[in-house]
Amino acid sequence: MKLTELLTMKVVTAEGKHLGRVVDLRCEGEPEHGESRPERVVSELIYGEAGWLEQLGFRAVRERGVAWSSVIAIEDRKIIVAQEGERK
Repeated sequence: MKLTELLTMKVVTAEGKHLGRVVDLRCEGEPEHGESRPERVVSELIYGEAGWLEQLGFRAVRERGVAWSSVIAIEDRKIIVAQEGERK
């Protein structure tokens, strides 16, 4: 799976609570330039709720993060996490 395929996926808890959508992924190491590596280790998933004001750029998306190790599964265009993020 490519990292770009994860962008905009729904993020939900194991209990089914909707947390938002993926807005960014954080990886360890230096940014890649030119040819990309076949494997990239994701360390953090950044998600947020974006209403129409955020989508139009009038307000910043309120982002939260969760460690990638909290991801339980990826299925049906949803990323299921064990707990809500602590990062604000």
